[in-house]
Amino acid sequence: MLHDETVTFSWETIEFEFKEKRKDWYWVVGALAVVLIVVSIIMQNYLFSFLIAIGAFLMISLASKQPLSIPIEISEKGVKIYDQEFNYDSLFAFWIQYNKKGLPQLLLLSDRKISPIISIDINPEIELMDLRNYLAQFIDEQEMKDSLTNRIIERIGF
Repeated sequence: MLHDETVTFSWETIEFEFKEKRKDWYWVVGALAVVLIVVSIIMQNYLFSFLIAIGAFLMISLASKQPLSIPIEISEKGVKIYDQEFNYDSLFAFWIQYNKKGLPQLLLLSDRKISPIISIDINPEIELMDLRNYLAQFIDEQEMKDSLTNRIIERIGF
């Protein structure tokens, strides 16, 4: 979809902000999981205890995962994020905002059924007004907020 000669904006961002977890974070997650598993076994809800065990295992294993560097390309054909390509036909709106740390962030409203809002950190070297004017040629500018999922994940320390 995106050809090198049509790329107008490109930068790299990290997949997510890595937050080093202290040992007590792992202990709290493990202890909470054990308590919930014991309670669900007492209530004879074995499926729930199994799901809690899987969830705790995934949380602990993902907590130490290092982020990937993700290339972002914006051209007249659409937006490419790593290996996913979004034509402007599949994007409804965009919004540029600053996150809690004061860094610029691009929000895209897509036609995806699950997590339709795509959040992309913008390299500080990118001129925001140029990016805004360029995207406004292809899709509508509409005020949005980061998805609830992203806010919850940030709240619990991921």
